[in-house]
Amino acid sequence: MVSSDISSKKNRSAANQKSALNILFYLDLTAKMRLYIIVVFYLIVLYIFPCYRSFSLSEEYYIDLLKYGTDLDIVSAFSRINDDLGEKVNKNVLAVFKEKHSEKVYHIIVKYVGTAEIKGAANILLDELVKKNLGDNYKEGLINSVGLLKISGSFNILKDIYGQKRTTKRIKLSIINAYGKIGNKSIEETLLKILKNEDEDVDLRARAILNLGELGTNESKDLLTEILLNTYEEKILRMYAASSLSKIGKDSVLETLAAVIDDKSHEVAEYAVNSIAEIGSNQAGDILIDALRSDYDKVRYYAVIGLSKIKYKKATDILKFKAEYDTNETVRNEAKKALDNIKTGTN
Repeated sequence: MVSSDISSKKNRSAANQKSALNILFYLDLTAKMRLYIIVVFYLIVLYIFPCYRSFSLSEEYYIDLLKYGTDLDIVSAFSRINDDLGEKVNKNVLAVFKEKHSEKVYHIIVKYVGTAEIKGAANILLDELVKKNLGDNYKEGLINSVGLLKISGSFNILKDIYGQKRTTKRIKLSIINAYGKIGNKSIEETLLKILKNEDEDVDLRARAILNLGELGTNESKDLLTEILLNTYEEKILRMYAASSLSKIGKDSVLETLAAVIDDKSHEVAEYAVNSIAEIGSNQAGDILIDALRSDYDKVRYYAVIGLSKIKYKKATDILKFKAEYDTNETVRNEAKKALDNIKTGTN
């Protein structure tokens, strides 16, 4: 009898412990669920709702906001806008420049003008750009919008700002970027002048190289080739030269790019392989196969990615070897994916 009672108590104790564990598990799960719901709600409030609200608000709201809202209201509303709000709103947007506001308002409106590519904004932007004592944030926004709108009449103004002693490196970089977007013969000559000036800041020269690539004309090809092949040149200039050459010369620069696959600078070699992959022709495929025998892990990695992208069937045998025996795990994994892509014809 006593033995039976003890056994019964033990069973009840075990059941109670199990029940307690179930409750604890439930509570823990509930806590996790609560945390999950809170995070999701926070993301909705922070990101989704403002975007939805900005799309759902009427034209009249934005027109009235620009007429009657505080500077903080305008900055808050337009900082979330990434689309054109329409002609009626845009007319009132441009009217803001005739009113007195904080520089933050002008800055956010200028960003919107560039995003929406508002017609008729060119003269307003240029008038703003020539004003004195502008803060760098606002000036940079103006220059970016001038580039996005491809305002060709801005060239002399931008050139003048670039040449001023008080102009910061940040503003000079934004001017070079705007040059690349606007694109004309005078701008190409200016970018080449910046690049050739060895006393110029190396980052500015590098940015000039990238934007010469965006222009895509052959006039800079010889100079960029010279920079890429010169092992004594600044590394960043050589890297960017490889990138821009692929946009300018296509197949005609493959031999030049191939010459630096085994460069002593692995970064230059990586940029070269990436650029060859971007060209993506059969001739490029043959060079990428050679690049798979590089001692640089990242060069082999980018070569695999390039061969996968162009689905180069001639690379099948070497990719099988790399998928099995390459010393780098990432290269092995990407080689397996590349083989599947080539086999199935999918990216």
